[in-house]
Amino acid sequence: MEESTKKNLHPKLLLLTASVILVCIVALVAQIPKKKPEPQIDVTTTLEKIVKTSDLSTAVFQYQGIVEIPNQKNLKKIDYYICYTASVYAGIDFSEVTFSENKETKTITATLPEVKIQDTVVDPDSLDFIFQNKKADNISVLDAAFTACETDIRQECTSESALLSIAQMNAENTVRALAEPVMQAICSDYSLVIQEKNTEPAEIQEGSAESES
Repeated sequence: MEESTKKNLHPKLLLLTASVILVCIVALVAQIPKKKPEPQIDVTTTLEKIVKTSDLSTAVFQYQGIVEIPNQKNLKKIDYYICYTASVYAGIDFSEVTFSENKETKTITATLPEVKIQDTVVDPDSLDFIFQNKKADNISVLDAAFTACETDIRQECTSESALLSIAQMNAENTVRALAEPVMQAICSDYSLVIQEKNTEPAEIQEGSAESES
């Protein structure tokens, strides 16, 4: 009789053991941390931060000019000429560069502010005088000559479209050099578009950032 009872207990013990094991497995599975979704990176915000915090400088151009100084009593006569060298600082305010994303066309558009002449500096040691009126050859002309050179370089810069074009190209190349490596890492299938503020896109980078790598 005792032997028969032991045989009847075996299935119950096996069922109880299996239930305990199942509960333990479920408990262990429940404790396994679920993989959190990777945070989405806002590429436009990232690009703006990089551009605005980068140590960027404007382009510096060397300019050589000649100024005519007329006789004060007879403006048709030239007292002397001044040859001078000046540094012209031109570029954009990089803190105003903005980026926008177009998911349909898979493009990132960088909008640049207008290029401006930011400063002009005449080198006082570069002034070279060619006097037509020997009476004008005296030390008193130095201040007037320097002022005339400063006025001349400012006027020349406002009409020098080639200088502004070079400064614009320099700004675009700088933004491109900063943006493209980031796009390679975050959105390699996107293209970079660069445009000036309040204008149509000025330049489109053909192909994707991935195809250039």
